[in-house]
Amino acid sequence: MKLLATLYKNIFSNAYFALIIPVLFIISCEEQVDDLWDANDDTGSVSPVVGDWYADSIHGFDECNKDSVGDLMLLKNLSNYNLWLLTDGSFQLAVGHNVNIKDDCDYWEGTWDNSTGCSSSYYDYYNYSPLQYCNDYYELNQYNVSTTDCSQDINIEGTWVADETASTITLTMGAFCENSFGDPSYLADAESCGNLENGTWNTGITRTYDYSIDASGAITLDGKWFDGAASCVKFYMSVE
Repeated sequence: MKLLATLYKNIFSNAYFALIIPVLFIISCEEQVDDLWDANDDTGSVSPVVGDWYADSIHGFDECNKDSVGDLMLLKNLSNYNLWLLTDGSFQLAVGHNVNIKDDCDYWEGTWDNSTGCSSSYYDYYNYSPLQYCNDYYELNQYNVSTTDCSQDINIEGTWVADETASTITLTMGAFCENSFGDPSYLADAESCGNLENGTWNTGITRTYDYSIDASGAITLDGKWFDGAASCVKFYMSVE
């Protein structure tokens, strides 16, 4: 009887051992698969500010005084401001301007004609043909005859770095032209840029913005515009 009990115990132990080996093997394989996926999962290393951002609005501050807030998109006739922060550390920036020169002529008490443009007895310097109004005054390169809109589209590329501890984003831009209004220009070479009344060719500028992300995921960038250091802006942006 004792021999039978010992034999039964050995058989049960061997069966239990045989059962636990496949279980351990399955768990080990599962862990290896998880590790494999984790090795390829770089979400933890991607900055939370990466995304396709577009401007809801932009506020400007005179002399960086935030008591003097103004709507920069309205002031500078911005139709869009889109920023793509890519995971490879590069960025793409698209800025669009749009001005209705007929409305602008009316605002300055001029008389508009679709063929001859704007004439003003009160402001002589607003006597412009449509193309002069677009090109010479507003320094824009696209004119829509049917809508009397003047516009330009600018694309700037460069690199970006985020300091998540300090909550800052630094954009290092490639070469671009800054026009007489302190805005990016469609002009893509130094000579043409220099022919503007107050054009400045930038071989590259760096701007550092403080950023914050609210509970809805919208981001706010707080820093400088493209022109002099006295011009401060706050970009209110959402992710597409």
